Amino acid sequence: MTKLTHEEIELLKRYVTDPIGNVFCVTNLAGLTGAAYARYSRAKGGFREVLLKEFIKEGVVDHQHASELIQRVLIAYGDDSVGELEGAHLSFEEISILATKEIEECRIGGSPIEQSTRYVFYDQKDDHGHFRYYTDPAIASSPYAQLYIETMDWLFQTYCDLIEPMQEYYRKLKSLEQAEYDIKGQGIKQRWVDLTDPADQKAFKRTYQSDIRTRACDALRAILPLATRTNVGLFGNGRFFQSMLSSLYSSSLPEANMLGNASQAQLNQVMPVYIRRAETNAYQNECEQRQQELSEEYLKHVKPMSDEPVALYDNGASYLAHCLAGQVVTLDLVKKTMNEIRDQLTLALMLYPTSKHPLNQLVKIVGQMTHEQRQKLINGYVGNRRNRRDRPYRAFESGYDYTFDLVTDFGVYKDLMRHRMTSQLRQRFSPLLGFNMPPDIIAAGHESKVRECHDRSVNLYNTLVKDFPIAASYATLHGSNVRWLMAFNEREAYHLLELRTTPQGHSGYRRVAQLMHQKIKERSAWRADLMKFVDYHEYQWARGDAEAKQRVKEKDLDKKIGHLDTL
Repeated sequence: MTKLTHEEIELLKRYVTDPIGNVFCVTNLAGLTGAAYARYSRAKGGFREVLLKEFIKEGVVDHQHASELIQRVLIAYGDDSVGELEGAHLSFEEISILATKEIEECRIGGSPIEQSTRYVFYDQKDDHGHFRYYTDPAIASSPYAQLYIETMDWLFQTYCDLIEPMQEYYRKLKSLEQAEYDIKGQGIKQRWVDLTDPADQKAFKRTYQSDIRTRACDALRAILPLATRTNVGLFGNGRFFQSMLSSLYSSSLPEANMLGNASQAQLNQVMPVYIRRAETNAYQNECEQRQQELSEEYLKHVKPMSDEPVALYDNGASYLAHCLAGQVVTLDLVKKTMNEIRDQLTLALMLYPTSKHPLNQLVKIVGQMTHEQRQKLINGYVGNRRNRRDRPYRAFESGYDYTFDLVTDFGVYKDLMRHRMTSQLRQRFSPLLGFNMPPDIIAAGHESKVRECHDRSVNLYNTLVKDFPIAASYATLHGSNVRWLMAFNEREAYHLLELRTTPQGHSGYRRVAQLMHQKIKERSAWRADLMKFVDYHEYQWARGDAEAKQRVKEKDLDKKIGHLDTL
């Protein structure tokens, strides 16, 4: 590194954490860091020298010159990779839960965090006295507006009405006096009567209240519709945001289009150059339209088969055995059969998102297609690629070690789809695949009320779907079943299955992860056995134990830095 003057060192302190060392962080250069990094990748000097020479004028960042330089850098180096060097935080507030899935559809380069239906009661009303649900403007001006409002109000009022009864149900199962928590962090659980320290008593009571509250949240979220308004915080790099914006602009959901416009307006104030190519993806829209038409053509008269909630695709083993039975097995025959198996899966995945059928059924349907039908399906899915950025969708991600076809409630889907290192496809959200009734709702005696919630959501969906095929999904409840596909490699299986069976996890996704592990074990016992932290135990109050551990950590922190305000 060139020797810096005292003045240059003092100037650099504003922008790097160490102006003279070989390891440092960059600060106070929002919107410029990516270009500066890209520039110094081809410069003789280091980052700080590039910064001083090309980005700073008369002691401050020259934004006009920097903006021009960014554009030259992007032209010279390509904005795809450079866009990954610049990041921003973006918040979405009071948007529908349905819209959050449109935002989170882009998996790589972004990290979202969403307001949790497992910890927050959605019983608040806005300044106009309305419950927190989104109403599509087109629906609001349609003949269905009154039915939509009445249904949503009824769902939310039922939710609110059951908050205290469900909490009382859990209090009867476990009273404050019966509760036990390791509130001191000594590996021994204490009861309320055992505690004499006021601080320990306060921590115990707070843990108990949270324990009861979260159990009620878990049960009652089943009746929250996808129209529920929520908040999402998101960090992403420039490449991610450009992809996200294009996806939002291309969505068939009007709310997503609106959020695309609002997002670009805000990101233009932080990283305008990196997202300048964000626009409606005409290629994607054309392909989706053709696939919808082809699905209707091929599947219109084919009734979807019922399937198990967790089905592991057998990678064509049964088909291979069928093809090779009674034949002279040669290497060429095996290769030909394996190629056919791979083709069938890829083509089945082309149909999957626009169908209502399980994967195994689609594979069989593809196996019976003529060459001409298959070619029509392929041509429709791939479409007319005008440039390298017109890339076919995720059907071409087939070939993972484990491909699971799942039927879970939306709440489980929402928790598990966050695993970005998986390949995912989903079918359209609706309440028509059935409803997963929480067992505690039945035990507490409120099944009929919750069942009516489902019935009303089905009625609203069926009323809307003809005129509003996409926006009708707002009527779907968290307890409504969703058909979706998740594929991943073996290493990801360790992470996903061991994480999602931890004691404090929701019972719904714990069960799905356990079933996945069982399916893997049926295929290869030794591989499944190596995933030794998959937990099959049942825990009724596990999150209370997690809350108690949190109190211990807060107490330790309190001792170090003083009073810690409760969150």
